[in-house]
This record gives sequence, structure tokens and C-alpha cells, in this order.
Amino acid sequence: MRPLRLVPPTDLIPGKMYLIREKRPEFAHMNTKGVFVKNDYPPSPHHCTISHFTNTQVANNAHYIDLRLQDAYWNYYEADAVERAYITKALRVITGDPDFSFDNY
Repeated sequence: MRPLRLVPPTDLIPGKMYLIREKRPEFAHMNTKGVFVKNDYPPSPHHCTISHFTNTQVANNAHYIDLRLQDAYWNYYEADAVERAYITKALRVITGDPDFSFDNY
């Protein structure tokens, strides 16, 4: 199994889904996922970047249309499991090996 890839707020791509995790250990249970919309960059170095997400799903099944998160409190991870599953399936057809696993490479 591959580890998740941390993505800095400046590298988030609009329209792509990301896993969102709280940085503080006491709120580690507050995991969610959502589609990135845009960033509001800070007007000065003493402020933080605000990232906007839509179609978010929180662990307790709550949904938010527009979720705004401060980069000081949240980490964003690339969610590519579906993409990797399609690649693995295609490579199994190409190689003719029904047990081929893309995760091993």
C-alpha cells in the first residue's frame, strides 16, 4: 500500500478531489474529502491561505457546499485510488497477467 502524497495549498488543482486531514492531533478524527475550487491568498505574511472546497463529505456524513479551510490547520493529500485502479486494470489486460499489481512499482 502506498502512503498518501501531501500536497501544499499552492499546488492544489481546481476540480480535483483531495483528502483533507486536521494537523492538530486532538482533532485527527475530523477527516474529510472534497473537490478543490480556489485559494484566497493572504494579503500579508501574517495571514494564512484559505482554500475553498465543494462537494465535501465529512466522516459523520455531513456535506458542505462551500468549505473554507485555513492552511495553518489542515493538510491536503492526493486521492488517486480510483485512477490507480484503472491503470492497474489496463496493465493487467496489456500484460496478460491477471495478478499484476501497479502498487508494486
